Amino acid sequence: ADWEMYFDGSKSTIGAGIGILFITPEREMIPYSLKLNFSCTHNMAEYEALIQGLKMLLKFKVQRVRIFGDSLLAV
Repeated sequence: ADWEMYFDGSKSTIGAGIGILFITPEREMIPYSLKLNFSCTHNMAEYEALIQGLKMLLKFKVQRVRIFGDSLLAV
């Protein structure tokens, strides 16, 4: 079975952040969120969420993953 990764980035007047949810083949959910400490656009936040998620999947040594996001630019 595959892992699943859901990601999203957000930007507002008070800052930006990312959210990622990993679901293991055993259906365990691993949430992750991070406030970004640099100025960015909404699209940059979306890219950052995808990049951070991919880095974490490498650390988890995941071989197969299905990735979901609402950004037409990043997926």
